[in-house]
Amino acid sequence: MIGDCDMPMKRCLGILLPEDGPPDYEWYELDESSAFRKGNLPLIEVGKVMSDGHHEPAALLALGATDRLSRVAEPLVRDGAQALVWACTSGSFIGGLEWAKAQANELEKDLGVPVTSTALAFHDALSALGYRHVDILSPYPEDVTKQLVGFLYESNVLVENVKALDCTYAADSHQLDIVEEVRAFCAEHGSSGNPLLIPDTAINTLELVETMNRQAGRGVLTANQVSLWAGLKLMKWPRQPATYLNCLAGSSR
Repeated sequence: MIGDCDMPMKRCLGILLPEDGPPDYEWYELDESSAFRKGNLPLIEVGKVMSDGHHEPAALLALGATDRLSRVAEPLVRDGAQALVWACTSGSFIGGLEWAKAQANELEKDLGVPVTSTALAFHDALSALGYRHVDILSPYPEDVTKQLVGFLYESNVLVENVKALDCTYAADSHQLDIVEEVRAFCAEHGSSGNPLLIPDTAINTLELVETMNRQAGRGVLTANQVSLWAGLKLMKWPRQPATYLNCLAGSSR
């Protein structure tokens, strides 16, 4: 876990994160970032949701079960987390938009603090920025990628170009050279000016957002980027680190 939500005068954001192998997820290290040291981020406490990391629909539906998430979230709230993000893209979009909303609503009712998820963060970020057409660079297999396309369609967002990288497990996603994958995708779809979505919180992207925007020559939204933005917005945090949030910094609609 990162930080201590019980520290006097400290505000805290709780992150629910699948515990599926890799020890170096960037959420674990944000308290060592310059943004945290400068006071641009609150304390962040991570609750680990046990998972085998399998990108398979039935496994993802089970991973996103609210009773499973509540058990991990309850200690975070007791320790003072003022808002929570279920930071798993596939474990929040796999059942569709209404399922994602019900998931967050049930957790809010159980826990008594505002709750969102990565899927809903993408939904809200796209709405805030006014994007209605996007491209997707998906680490998931084809069947899970199709579920994401359907979720976005339910959100009134059309996917025009998509590539599924067929990562069976979250650990496979974590090992991607995501900057190179962005370069290759944008070289193939050079005529598209659509924002590029990169789902999967297993991919460390916060320190790479600016690099990927330059590489793509267009806006890029990543899972951890939108999750952090949505969490800060939920807790009404007054500062938004532009290095991590990029085009979302200052966007609160």
